[in-house]
Amino acid sequence: PAIAKDAKVALPRIVAWTDMGSTAAIVGGFTLGFWLYSSLAQLLLLIVVLNVVSTLMAMACRFPSDIRRSEGPIESLRGFFRDSIRVKKDRLAWGSLLGLGCFQGLVTAGSGTLVTQAVDPNHASHSAAISALMIVCGGVALGCMIASLQPHIRRCLGLVSLGSLGLILSQIWMAMTMDQQGIPPWTPILLLGMMSGLINAPLRASYQAAVPEDARGNAMAIMYAVLYIITALLAGLMILLIDSGWLTTPQTQMWFLTGLGVVGAVLAWKWLLGPTFDLFAEWMLFPMYRIRAHGPGSDLIPTKGPVLLIANHSSYVDPFWIGKIVPRKLTPMMTSRFFDLRFIRWLMVHVVKAIRVEASGFRREAPELQEAISALKEGKCVLLFPEGILRRKEEPILRQFGQGVWHILREVPQTPVVVLWIEGGWGSYASYKDGPPFKNKKIDRRRPIDIAVTEPQVIDPSLLEDHRTLRAYLMQQCLNARTILGLEVPEIETGTTSDSESEHTTTS
Repeated sequence: PAIAKDAKVALPRIVAWTDMGSTAAIVGGFTLGFWLYSSLAQLLLLIVVLNVVSTLMAMACRFPSDIRRSEGPIESLRGFFRDSIRVKKDRLAWGSLLGLGCFQGLVTAGSGTLVTQAVDPNHASHSAAISALMIVCGGVALGCMIASLQPHIRRCLGLVSLGSLGLILSQIWMAMTMDQQGIPPWTPILLLGMMSGLINAPLRASYQAAVPEDARGNAMAIMYAVLYIITALLAGLMILLIDSGWLTTPQTQMWFLTGLGVVGAVLAWKWLLGPTFDLFAEWMLFPMYRIRAHGPGSDLIPTKGPVLLIANHSSYVDPFWIGKIVPRKLTPMMTSRFFDLRFIRWLMVHVVKAIRVEASGFRREAPELQEAISALKEGKCVLLFPEGILRRKEEPILRQFGQGVWHILREVPQTPVVVLWIEGGWGSYASYKDGPPFKNKKIDRRRPIDIAVTEPQVIDPSLLEDHRTLRAYLMQQCLNARTILGLEVPEIETGTTSDSESEHTTTS
């Protein structure tokens, strides 16, 4: 994480590049070992040179943003156990760690036969086993390279779901095609390595991003402890089943591991359905839009704790565009006219977990406001369009903000607020320009969508005393965000939203 921050590179890419380099280096080490196998002196010299070079490079590394704790040996040991409890309490960190441990144990147990034959130079399949391990490592490097193409810390977890399906396919393929010595063809081995890279890098990145900043060193020690404990437990189970006569051949062992892989894939899809959906949505939107974030707040959106995002609303696709640039899960407030569409409703309820806003006239009760307040109190990131209605005309470009945002912030006044301006939505396929959205229009092709992001701010308590003051202030902040994109800032127009036009008068 410190490298990612200092180098201004997404953490998933840093982790994927590191894992890619590690596995590629293993292949290179095997190759050099074979090349210099006949000359022990040259091999030892090469090892010494590589150690000296790597040590000097490590000594030259500096991580300015890393947080160090001044602790003695005894206090450090206590800190390890305290940090273990802190990691356990973080649902994302603990879930990523358990998933990573189970995956690591599964792959390690599956490669046990190859390792056994590779370390025995007298075994008949010694060379074939070493070649297979090199192919696996090469596949992992390739999978990590593919994983590095997804820099989003949340959406990269969608690769775990997809990778789990590919892992099962490779396991079935290997079980059906391996010879009596347990050596499968190189194609399923390569596929196994690629899927391992797709799973391993996102889980490691997610874990490192979730752990407390002052506990990163202990968190890595905790990670490796859990990985080796789970691997040892699974290895012990395999030995017990083999000694009991249940798994007597490499094929039966692989089928057993395939069954465990199926269980893991089911759990991955259940727990990571949201990030997987976001990943598919990004792929679907990629041919249509070029989404870019601008401004000082684009790198400052809090990754933990409550956050309220406020933006103008010119297209039905606004939440997906914002989700592309925000490094965490969104809880959008969405009007029932979109929420209740066929199939969309299932996604909103079970995947996106959006807050439904009733599209009607004046209402005395607005339960969605309490849902938003509860979500913020739980530390979630809520997306609100305070206009309460999709833009319908060229002018005004921004309607008056409603009272809903005031009701929310009055209950959670310490919530950081991030104001955004979306440029490019008006006139898109999902906007009201030149007709209703999605009707009688050409589908957008790589349409530029620029999103200005202001720095997070906690609203001054004096602004919360009157709803008109707060609404005017946030409207002006939203319009001022246009300057980040080099756009003019028009004057605020009042009285532009009537009750008959409002899709949600109570919130707006």
